Amino acid sequence: MADVAERRHHGAVLIAAAIRLVGGLLVLSLYGTVLLRPRVSADPSGTANTSAERWLAESRDAFEAARYDAALQPTIALTRAFPNQQVYSERLALIFQHLGRAAEEAAAWERVVTVSPTPVEACPALPDAYVRAAGFSNTALDAFERCAAFEPRNTDMLFNLARARERAGRADKAEGAYREALRIDSANGDSQLGIARLDLRAGRVDQAERAASAVLRSFPDDTDALLIAGISAQRSGRSGDARRHLERALTVAERYVDVHIALGIVDFSEGHVADARRHFERVVELEPSRRAEVAVWLERTKGSH
Repeated sequence: MADVAERRHHGAVLIAAAIRLVGGLLVLSLYGTVLLRPRVSADPSGTANTSAERWLAESRDAFEAARYDAALQPTIALTRAFPNQQVYSERLALIFQHLGRAAEEAAAWERVVTVSPTPVEACPALPDAYVRAAGFSNTALDAFERCAAFEPRNTDMLFNLARARERAGRADKAEGAYREALRIDSANGDSQLGIARLDLRAGRVDQAERAASAVLRSFPDDTDALLIAGISAQRSGRSGDARRHLERALTVAERYVDVHIALGIVDFSEGHVADARRHFERVVELEPSRRAEVAVWLERTKGSH
């Protein structure tokens, strides 16, 4: 009888444990499906949740169909209802990008930086938006600095920072970032060419040409290397080599404004004034903000067609 009683007691213990386990699983299930569900507001009627579902569908469908005007308002509504949802802030930034609203795009990327566990995902779109909004301002440069700091050994971010400093006229700081990228990866061709551009600007033409030639041996269609090689050859009095490099660069990237400027100068120096003007006019067509940069060349080639 003692054995029977003991077995019954043991069975009762097991049943009680099983009941507690099932109860625990039900609590976890409730936590996963209810407590973790993002809520727009405490709305027993469900109106707010219905609104969120409508915004989500309208935002997603319009964005996927590239109807960015239509996607804008429901996406703004989603970012306000779910301020910590990275995906909605990213979508809003991309919508503003497609709409050409750079300042608002930058603000949306800043929100991504705030809520994302990996803020580098907002780069280089964040600083690029600031550049489109106001050029290489201190705000844009600060954004490039932050992007590089997110992942200090990311050579792409270091290159972007160095290039921004270079374009802002801060050659000494640009060189430091280029060299840091090369310290991490000595084969980083972009940063090698960055140093070569600085050499070219400082009059170290032979050094610049050697660096460009080294890159071209491995990557014969690298447009930056072709540009540097072309300018170096032109400054060394070898206009034939200059033209060969620059025309090849245009076949790879016809919209590369700096190549048009360089080839226009080569054309002008050889007396091909009408051809030169077409390159300078193309510069203004591609990037109107750079008109001042080629204004003197447009004046020199006026009346030639």
